[in-house]
Amino acid sequence: MLIGYGMPAPQSVALVGGTWLTADGGAALFDGKPARRARIARTGALSINITLAEAVVPGIVAVLGLNVPAGVTVRAAGAIGQTVRLPTGTVCAWLFPTGTAAVSSVAVQIETTVANVEVGEIAIFRTVDVGITDGWAVAPIDASTHTRTKGGQVNTVAGAVYRRLTATLSGRATAVVRKGGLAGTDWETLAMAMAGRQRACVVPQYRDIQTKAFDPVLAARAAMYGHATQLPSAENISRQYFSGYMEFEEIPS
Repeated sequence: MLIGYGMPAPQSVALVGGTWLTADGGAALFDGKPARRARIARTGALSINITLAEAVVPGIVAVLGLNVPAGVTVRAAGAIGQTVRLPTGTVCAWLFPTGTAAVSSVAVQIETTVANVEVGEIAIFRTVDVGITDGWAVAPIDASTHTRTKGGQVNTVAGAVYRRLTATLSGRATAVVRKGGLAGTDWETLAMAMAGRQRACVVPQYRDIQTKAFDPVLAARAAMYGHATQLPSAENISRQYFSGYMEFEEIPS
Protein backbone atom coordinates (compact mmCIF):
# COMPACT_ATOMS: atom_id res chain seq x y z
CA MET A 1 0.00 0.00 0.00
CA LEU A 2 1.27 3.46 -0.89
CA ILE A 3 0.97 6.09 1.82
CA GLY A 4 1.41 9.76 0.95
CA TYR A 5 2.36 12.04 3.82
CA GLY A 6 4.20 15.19 4.83
CA MET A 7 3.15 17.83 2.30
CA PRO A 8 5.27 20.97 2.86
CA ALA A 9 3.39 24.22 3.39
CA PRO A 10 2.74 26.12 0.15
CA GLN A 11 4.67 29.38 0.08
CA SER A 12 2.93 30.86 -2.95
CA VAL A 13 0.69 29.90 -5.86
CA ALA A 14 0.55 31.62 -9.25
CA LEU A 15 -1.54 31.13 -12.36
CA VAL A 16 -0.47 30.94 -15.98
CA GLY A 17 -3.27 31.05 -18.54
CA GLY A 18 -5.97 32.14 -16.11
CA THR A 19 -7.14 34.55 -13.42
CA TRP A 20 -8.67 33.86 -10.03
CA LEU A 21 -12.44 34.20 -9.71
CA THR A 22 -12.37 33.51 -5.97
CA ALA A 23 -11.05 36.19 -3.63
CA ASP A 24 -8.73 33.89 -1.66
CA GLY A 25 -6.17 33.76 -4.47
CA GLY A 26 -5.94 29.98 -4.44
CA ALA A 27 -5.80 29.43 -0.66
CA ALA A 28 -8.71 26.97 -1.00
CA LEU A 29 -6.38 24.62 -2.87
CA PHE A 30 -4.49 23.80 0.33
CA ASP A 31 -7.04 24.06 3.15
CA GLY A 32 -7.69 20.33 3.52
CA LYS A 33 -11.29 20.73 2.31
CA PRO A 34 -11.63 19.39 -1.25
CA ALA A 35 -15.32 20.34 -1.38
CA ARG A 36 -14.34 24.04 -1.08
CA ARG A 37 -13.40 25.10 -4.61
CA ALA A 38 -11.02 27.67 -6.03
CA ARG A 39 -12.46 29.03 -9.30
CA ILE A 40 -10.32 30.11 -12.25
CA ALA A 41 -11.25 31.95 -15.45
CA ARG A 42 -9.12 30.17 -18.03
CA THR A 43 -7.56 32.42 -20.68
CA GLY A 44 -5.12 29.94 -22.22
CA ALA A 45 -3.07 26.84 -21.45
CA LEU A 46 -3.73 26.54 -17.71
CA SER A 47 -0.91 25.95 -15.23
CA ILE A 48 -1.06 26.30 -11.44
CA ASN A 49 2.50 26.97 -10.25
CA ILE A 50 3.10 26.12 -6.59
CA THR A 51 6.17 27.10 -4.58
CA LEU A 52 6.71 25.00 -1.46
CA ALA A 53 8.29 26.06 1.82
CA GLU A 54 10.76 23.17 1.59
CA ALA A 55 11.96 20.78 -1.06
CA VAL A 56 10.28 17.39 -1.34
CA VAL A 57 10.60 14.31 -3.55
CA PRO A 58 7.01 14.14 -4.88
CA GLY A 59 5.64 10.62 -5.06
CA ILE A 60 1.95 11.52 -5.34
CA VAL A 61 0.25 14.62 -6.70
CA ALA A 62 -3.53 14.69 -6.17
CA VAL A 63 -5.79 17.19 -7.94
CA LEU A 64 -9.26 16.86 -6.44
CA GLY A 65 -12.72 18.38 -6.80
CA LEU A 66 -12.45 19.26 -10.48
CA ASN A 67 -15.34 20.37 -12.69
CA VAL A 68 -13.71 19.20 -15.93
CA PRO A 69 -14.79 16.02 -17.74
CA ALA A 70 -13.16 12.63 -17.22
CA GLY A 71 -10.29 11.91 -19.59
CA VAL A 72 -8.62 15.33 -19.39
CA THR A 73 -4.82 15.21 -19.32
CA VAL A 74 -3.11 16.58 -16.19
CA ARG A 75 0.67 16.97 -15.83
CA ALA A 76 2.78 17.62 -12.73
CA ALA A 77 6.30 16.86 -11.49
CA GLY A 78 7.14 14.95 -14.67
CA ALA A 79 4.09 12.67 -14.39
CA ILE A 80 1.11 12.51 -16.73
CA GLY A 81 -2.38 11.36 -15.75
CA GLN A 82 -6.01 11.52 -16.79
CA THR A 83 -8.95 12.82 -14.83
CA VAL A 84 -11.33 10.10 -13.64
CA ARG A 85 -14.91 10.26 -12.43
CA LEU A 86 -15.42 8.46 -9.12
CA PRO A 87 -18.61 6.57 -8.22
CA THR A 88 -19.66 9.60 -6.13
CA GLY A 89 -19.68 11.70 -9.31
CA THR A 90 -16.67 13.85 -8.42
CA VAL A 91 -13.74 14.21 -10.82
CA CYS A 92 -10.09 14.00 -9.77
CA ALA A 93 -6.61 13.27 -11.09
CA TRP A 94 -3.97 11.24 -9.26
CA LEU A 95 -0.41 11.46 -10.57
CA PHE A 96 2.49 9.26 -9.48
CA PRO A 97 5.86 10.86 -10.30
CA THR A 98 8.86 8.54 -10.44
CA GLY A 99 11.68 11.07 -10.12
CA THR A 100 14.12 10.94 -7.21
CA ALA A 101 15.16 14.61 -7.08
CA ALA A 102 13.75 16.93 -4.45
CA VAL A 103 11.90 19.96 -5.82
CA SER A 104 10.65 23.15 -4.18
CA SER A 105 8.14 24.05 -6.90
CA VAL A 106 5.53 22.07 -8.81
CA ALA A 107 3.51 23.17 -11.85
CA VAL A 108 0.11 21.48 -12.25
CA GLN A 109 -1.04 21.73 -15.86
CA ILE A 110 -4.69 20.99 -16.68
CA GLU A 111 -5.24 20.57 -20.42
CA THR A 112 -8.90 21.53 -20.63
CA THR A 113 -11.11 23.78 -22.75
CA VAL A 114 -13.51 24.51 -19.88
CA ALA A 115 -13.85 28.29 -19.53
CA ASN A 116 -14.26 28.45 -15.74
CA VAL A 117 -12.23 25.76 -14.00
CA GLU A 118 -12.90 24.67 -10.43
CA VAL A 119 -10.27 22.91 -8.31
CA GLY A 120 -10.98 21.72 -4.78
CA GLU A 121 -7.56 20.62 -3.54
CA ILE A 122 -3.98 20.06 -4.67
CA ALA A 123 -1.84 17.77 -2.52
CA ILE A 124 1.84 16.99 -3.08
CA PHE A 125 3.08 14.12 -0.95
CA ARG A 126 6.18 12.16 -0.13
CA THR A 127 5.39 8.46 -0.42
CA VAL A 128 6.33 5.19 1.21
CA ASP A 129 5.28 1.66 0.27
CA VAL A 130 3.99 -0.26 3.30
CA GLY A 131 2.94 -3.88 3.01
CA ILE A 132 -0.54 -4.87 4.19
CA THR A 133 -1.98 -8.32 4.75
CA ASP A 134 -4.93 -9.87 2.94
CA GLY A 135 -8.23 -8.93 4.52
CA TRP A 136 -7.95 -5.13 4.31
CA ALA A 137 -11.27 -3.40 3.73
CA VAL A 138 -12.65 -0.19 2.24
CA ALA A 139 -16.18 0.58 3.41
CA PRO A 140 -18.45 3.40 2.21
CA ILE A 141 -19.76 5.43 5.15
CA ASP A 142 -23.05 7.30 4.71
CA ALA A 143 -23.19 10.44 6.86
CA SER A 144 -26.95 10.84 6.31
CA THR A 145 -29.11 11.04 9.43
CA HIS A 146 -32.51 9.41 9.81
CA THR A 147 -35.40 10.06 12.15
CA ARG A 148 -38.82 8.48 12.38
CA THR A 149 -42.12 10.25 12.76
CA LYS A 150 -44.72 9.11 15.29
CA GLY A 151 -46.26 7.15 12.47
CA GLY A 152 -43.00 5.34 11.80
CA GLN A 153 -42.17 7.15 8.59
CA VAL A 154 -38.50 7.87 7.90
CA ASN A 155 -37.21 11.40 7.39
CA THR A 156 -33.67 11.59 6.01
CA VAL A 157 -31.24 14.48 5.98
CA ALA A 158 -28.81 13.60 3.22
CA GLY A 159 -25.11 13.64 4.11
CA ALA A 160 -21.88 12.98 2.26
CA VAL A 161 -20.62 9.48 1.56
CA TYR A 162 -16.95 8.83 2.26
CA ARG A 163 -14.69 5.78 2.45
CA ARG A 164 -12.95 4.22 5.44
CA LEU A 165 -9.91 1.96 5.11
CA THR A 166 -9.00 -0.63 7.74
CA ALA A 167 -5.77 -2.53 7.21
CA THR A 168 -3.25 -4.69 9.04
CA LEU A 169 0.39 -3.98 8.25
CA SER A 170 2.29 -7.10 7.28
CA GLY A 171 5.12 -8.31 9.48
CA ARG A 172 8.37 -6.37 9.22
CA ALA A 173 11.68 -6.30 11.06
CA THR A 174 12.76 -3.70 13.60
CA ALA A 175 14.74 -1.81 10.93
CA VAL A 176 11.51 -1.02 9.06
CA VAL A 177 9.55 -0.26 12.21
CA ARG A 178 12.03 1.92 14.12
CA LYS A 179 15.34 2.32 12.29
CA GLY A 180 14.56 4.15 9.05
CA GLY A 181 14.42 1.00 6.95
CA LEU A 182 11.96 2.48 4.44
CA ALA A 183 14.40 4.75 2.56
CA GLY A 184 14.97 6.81 5.67
CA THR A 185 11.41 6.50 6.95
CA ASP A 186 9.90 3.88 9.26
CA TRP A 187 6.53 3.08 10.81
CA GLU A 188 7.02 5.33 13.82
CA THR A 189 8.20 8.30 11.73
CA LEU A 190 5.24 7.80 9.43
CA ALA A 191 2.80 7.68 12.34
CA MET A 192 4.16 10.93 13.78
CA ALA A 193 3.91 12.62 10.36
CA MET A 194 0.21 11.61 10.18
CA ALA A 195 -0.64 12.57 13.77
CA GLY A 196 -3.01 15.42 14.54
CA ARG A 197 -5.20 14.68 11.51
CA GLN A 198 -2.43 15.81 9.17
CA ARG A 199 -3.39 15.54 5.50
CA ALA A 200 -2.34 12.26 3.93
CA CYS A 201 -3.46 9.70 1.37
CA VAL A 202 -3.50 5.93 0.99
CA VAL A 203 -3.51 3.80 -2.16
CA PRO A 204 -4.23 0.21 -1.09
CA GLN A 205 -4.50 -1.22 -4.62
CA TYR A 206 -2.36 -0.11 -7.54
CA ARG A 207 -0.85 -3.13 -9.33
CA ASP A 208 -2.24 -5.27 -12.15
CA ILE A 209 -2.87 -8.71 -10.68
CA GLN A 210 -1.48 -10.49 -13.76
CA THR A 211 1.61 -8.46 -14.69
CA LYS A 212 2.24 -6.81 -11.29
CA ALA A 213 2.84 -3.59 -13.25
CA PHE A 214 1.69 -0.26 -11.86
CA ASP A 215 -1.92 0.45 -12.98
CA PRO A 216 -2.59 4.22 -12.83
CA VAL A 217 -6.34 3.85 -13.46
CA LEU A 218 -6.74 1.34 -10.63
CA ALA A 219 -4.56 3.48 -8.38
CA ALA A 220 -6.70 6.57 -9.04
CA ARG A 221 -9.90 4.65 -8.22
CA ALA A 222 -8.46 3.16 -5.02
CA ALA A 223 -6.68 6.30 -3.76
CA MET A 224 -8.16 8.10 -0.75
CA TYR A 225 -7.31 11.60 0.47
CA GLY A 226 -7.96 12.32 4.12
CA HIS A 227 -6.43 11.54 7.50
CA ALA A 228 -5.61 8.64 9.78
CA THR A 229 -8.18 7.95 12.49
CA GLN A 230 -5.99 5.16 13.93
CA LEU A 231 -2.27 5.76 13.51
CA PRO A 232 -0.17 2.76 12.42
CA SER A 233 0.65 0.68 15.47
CA ALA A 234 3.66 -1.59 16.08
CA GLU A 235 2.64 -4.92 17.60
CA ASN A 236 5.33 -7.49 18.34
CA ILE A 237 4.63 -10.84 16.67
CA SER A 238 7.98 -12.60 17.12
CA ARG A 239 11.28 -11.39 18.57
CA GLN A 240 12.37 -8.51 16.29
CA TYR A 241 9.33 -8.66 13.99
CA PHE A 242 6.23 -6.51 14.21
CA SER A 243 2.81 -6.21 12.65
CA GLY A 244 0.45 -3.25 12.99
CA TYR A 245 -3.00 -1.85 12.35
CA MET A 246 -4.30 1.44 10.96
CA GLU A 247 -7.55 3.14 10.00
CA PHE A 248 -7.95 5.94 7.50
CA GLU A 249 -10.95 8.07 6.55
CA GLU A 250 -11.50 9.95 3.32
CA ILE A 251 -12.43 13.63 3.11
CA PRO A 252 -14.93 13.71 0.23
CA SER A 253 -14.79 16.28 -2.51
